[in-house]
Amino acid sequence: MSLEGQIAKLESPLPERIEGGLRLTAPERCSKGGPHRPLVSYVTVVRNARATVERTLASVRAQQWDAVEHIVVDGCSNDGTREIIEAHASQIDYFVSEPDQGLYYALNKALSLVRGDLVCVLNADDWLTPDAAAVAAKALLRVDGTTGTPVPVMILTSAWLHNGGRRKLWLPAPLDAGCWLRCPKICHNGVYATPAALALAGAYDTRLRIVADTSWLCSAFDAGVRIVHCAAPTVHYVTGGLSSDVGRHVEECARMLALRFPELQASEVWTLVHAFYPWRDGLTPFAATCPSDLGRALESLLERHSGNVALQASASAAGLADQQGHATRVRQRRKLSDQLRRGVLRLWYGTRYALGG
Repeated sequence: MSLEGQIAKLESPLPERIEGGLRLTAPERCSKGGPHRPLVSYVTVVRNARATVERTLASVRAQQWDAVEHIVVDGCSNDGTREIIEAHASQIDYFVSEPDQGLYYALNKALSLVRGDLVCVLNADDWLTPDAAAVAAKALLRVDGTTGTPVPVMILTSAWLHNGGRRKLWLPAPLDAGCWLRCPKICHNGVYATPAALALAGAYDTRLRIVADTSWLCSAFDAGVRIVHCAAPTVHYVTGGLSSDVGRHVEECARMLALRFPELQASEVWTLVHAFYPWRDGLTPFAATCPSDLGRALESLLERHSGNVALQASASAAGLADQQGHATRVRQRRKLSDQLRRGVLRLWYGTRYALGG
């Protein structure tokens, strides 16, 4: 193609909407599940990830579990991402490229397209371990024994956290009522949910730009979804993006709290943030919003809202007992038994990773 032709192609407007994949061209080739063979669905929402999306697509194709589908929703990328997706159309169950209103709008749309017995969100700059789908499917079968009944289950797996040249095993933290106050350290891309769990958790809250996944997880717990922890790593997660902006993350966590407990005043929301937000260094820019005596402020707050059962339960689960009576923030420490368990797991999976197991 001539230089003029290449320039004309780059300058030409993208189509408003395109779609493709095996569902449209060869539905008989789409993976299907069965009573003892759960279909695992991966959904990838992407915009302008040309450098990494091919690795993400390849990691889904490389799964050792033979009942896997991949749904890709592209927000009209203009950097070549859309062309890469189209080039792999014969290996993707369904893809669509069209304008959207942001990440969580697109995720809600993607989740409406899945057909699996387990659903996992996979970022376009992350990639799966080869046994990811098998780990999740077998965990579901241990819980349910069959996929014939709608069981509301979320399986929380570990992730390999990549930060520059460093790699660390990210084990899923507990998911409980306290997670509304202490942002849960759970890798969203390591969460596998059954359709029944998705129905109970509801849609992602599009009023939130960064922590809608946290709100979604907490809502699932509140709705009674059964939470299953699985230490095996299933995804390689690369740090960065909006969630790495600590200041915005703190502000969004405060907004999430205000949305969950609308009866709280702004000062009360910030009292809870200063008491329980897990990364204390991130609170430094917000020092002016911290009460002079954090322990007393918490006690007064909870006394004023003594009838709010959900708030009382959240504060108790988040570590209220440790903070009461202390004017400044008290650092919460894991129990020695938990530290030892996590250390053993990191050693075990780290050794397996180093040996290529």
